[in-house]
Formats: sequence, structure tokens, C-alpha cells
Amino acid sequence: MSRHRRRAILAVLAGLFLASEAALAEAAPPWPAHAITLVVAFSPGTAVDLAARAIAQDLSSALGQPVVVENRPGGGGVVGSVTVAKAPSDGYTLLMTGIGPAVLRPLIDPGVTYDPVADFTPIALVGEAVNALAARPEGFASVADVVTHAKQNPGKLTIGHSGPGTMGHLIALLFAAEAGIDATFIGYPGSSPLVTDLAGGHIDTGMIVYAPGSEAARILAVATQERVDFLPGVPTLAESGYPDVVGSTWNAIFAPARLPGAIAARLNAAIAAFLAQPEMRRRFALSGYRLLGGPAALLRDRMADDRAKWSKVIAAANLRGAR
Repeated sequence: MSRHRRRAILAVLAGLFLASEAALAEAAPPWPAHAITLVVAFSPGTAVDLAARAIAQDLSSALGQPVVVENRPGGGGVVGSVTVAKAPSDGYTLLMTGIGPAVLRPLIDPGVTYDPVADFTPIALVGEAVNALAARPEGFASVADVVTHAKQNPGKLTIGHSGPGTMGHLIALLFAAEAGIDATFIGYPGSSPLVTDLAGGHIDTGMIVYAPGSEAARILAVATQERVDFLPGVPTLAESGYPDVVGSTWNAIFAPARLPGAIAARLNAAIAAFLAQPEMRRRFALSGYRLLGGPAALLRDRMADDRAKWSKVIAAANLRGAR
């Protein structure tokens, strides 16, 4: 067969393929044609759950179809993630999750059965809880005081965190490494009991997730790029001399892999518009939660940056397989 004839046949086949694709697109009902399920990988009543329910309500109005929240907690967010990874890529199943299941857990646990990049379509970065270095009320007045004490008393400084492999744990490990201090790390089942022990003077310091009531401890610095609006008098750890000690406990919305681009773009636009509302930002700030938003590329970049950064901390602390 001549080269010219092969080219002609390929051109005809390509035209037939494009025509069939167009016909299928015309035959498909407009999206969304029925209710959408937003799977939340955490328990009801958490900050991420409340954010998901507010977004679902707004999406229901924006898209003209019900958006139903379904909590699928378990395995630190793994159960919900697996559920959505296996769902059809038709725009009717979404996932609200966080940095733990989307980045950290797969770096630590070799038994995780999903690929956070290959198995999902990033939709939108929703918001973040603020991580902060806190101390017992009668203890240290600054980050410098903590470091000075730790260097004068090697191994005696206690730093609490909300469990092995959590963002609080990793930020605490990074802070100790950057400050050149030897500390004893103590895990807690969340920030609330950690703040209680700090307030009671049972532990020296802790890397907490800020929430109303955290002021029972003394907030020394936040682990954010810039100061936080609702904690204006609290410096960042970067301002305190540790520019690399920045970590975000973020949440985001994903869909199964290979979601059609038009659906992904429509979802992102609707969610971004909701998150940009000043009243919504103010309302969530009251609970210590910062709304973010932006294009899906922002979420992809955040995931890539966090994988690169925290994989080094995980390797240095030998946390692989620790959970």
C-alpha cells in the first residue's frame, strides 16, 4: 500500500472517530441531569464536613440539581478516597478530603490502594486549618524562648502533636530539625486533648490546629506563609527565624480520574465563586478556617510541592510504614 493511500485511509478513520465522538456528545444528556454525591472522607461535625455542606448547598443552587453530602470516615480518610477512586468519571461523585489522604498517607503507608495523582481529577482547593506552635500558659513567651530552653536542656523539651504522620507531627519534626534541638515528641488523638494538657501545664509545647478555645494555651507562632487575619498579633515561624517551617492542613475537592474537562471547569468555577464571597470567608474565619479557592492548577501545584517537601521529613524520621 502506498504512503499516499495510507494517509488517505487514516484521514478517513480520524474523521469517522471525530464524528462519532460528536454524535455521542450530542446524545448525552446535559450535565448534571440528576443528583450529585459529595463524599466527605471525615466524620460529621468536623470543619471539613461543615465546609463541604456549605459548598454542597451552594452547588445545588448553581447547578440546578441536589448535591448530597455522604460522610465516609475511616482509615484517616482512606475509606472515602477509595470509594471515589472507584466511582464512574461522570461528574456525579465528588470527594472532599485533605492533605492527609491526598498526600501524606500514601507517602507513609505502602498499603494504600489508590494513587492520589493517577486516580483523581483535582477540582478545587477549598481551605485550610492553621497550624500553630503553642505553649503552656506559664511557660515560654516566644519561639526563641523554646529554642533556648531546648538547647540548654537537651531531650527534655516536650512537643505534642495530633498523631504520627499528621501535619502537626511533620511540622513539629521540621521545626526541631531546623532549630537544631533535641525534643521528646508526644502523640495525641487530635488537637483538643493536646490543648487541654498544654493549658494544664502537663506538656511544654505542642503543634496544634488552631480553633476557638486554643487560646487556653499560649499561641507562640503560626506555620503559615503570612500572618493570619484572625490572629494578627501572632508572628509566623518564618518571622521567628525558621522560613522553611510552613505547613498547611488543607482540604480540597476531587473527582474520579478522567473527568471530562468541561465538567471539571464548571465545578471549579462554581466552587471558586462561593469561596470568594467575603461573608463566607468571614464566617469560616470565626472557626479558625481560611477559605482558599482558585484554579485547579493551584491544587495540583500544592500537592506536588507538599509531596516533595514532606517526603523528605518522612524519610528523615523513618515514618514510612509507621501507620
